[in-house]
Amino acid sequence: METKFTEKESLALISEMIDQARKNLQKGSGNSMIFNGLLVSSVALANIALAFILSNPNQSFWVWCLMIPGSFVTKIIDGRVDRESMVKTHIDSIIRYTWLGFACSVCILLAIIFMLGLGKKFYELFFLINPCIIAMTGLAEFITAKACRFKPYFFGAYTMWLGALLCGLAFWFTKEQGYVVIIQFFILIICMIVGFVIPGYQLNKKAKESCLKN
Repeated sequence: METKFTEKESLALISEMIDQARKNLQKGSGNSMIFNGLLVSSVALANIALAFILSNPNQSFWVWCLMIPGSFVTKIIDGRVDRESMVKTHIDSIIRYTWLGFACSVCILLAIIFMLGLGKKFYELFFLINPCIIAMTGLAEFITAKACRFKPYFFGAYTMWLGALLCGLAFWFTKEQGYVVIIQFFILIICMIVGFVIPGYQLNKKAKESCLKN
């Protein structure tokens, strides 16, 4: 038999789900953001260093293969947090599938860019990788912030969107196209530290304060 809710009961249910999602999010979810923020920043920094060290700078991009094992570590961290969540809500599912959709979108974007960039020799498309991924990261983080009403995530999303714009403006910073990607990587590092690592630490801090109160 279908249960009918009044408007007041529906609002109360939504509020309860949001509150429970925030509690679940406080149970160590910051660890995943901290890990991914540090991982991407470290790989980007390594890419910059290798670009100046290696005789063929293009070979430096292979360092991003480290993101593959990194994704498995992220899955382990998220799995542990998911097991510790007391109650699974619809909002938790929205957050989880938002980031799953983000990951799928990134893979499809990279596949298209590499097919066209290498197959059709549209090498300029590679300059779109950083700004597009940063912008999509901002979108996923904004949805997460809206779902759980965690203000630092809003700040992180705005940081990502600003970083994406700056990556586009990087073409105006230098006439050497080889340095455009380097500038974009520096922007990426700043975005991940400010938009991922710092909000992650703030989330863990809030979780610790909540545990002390309880």
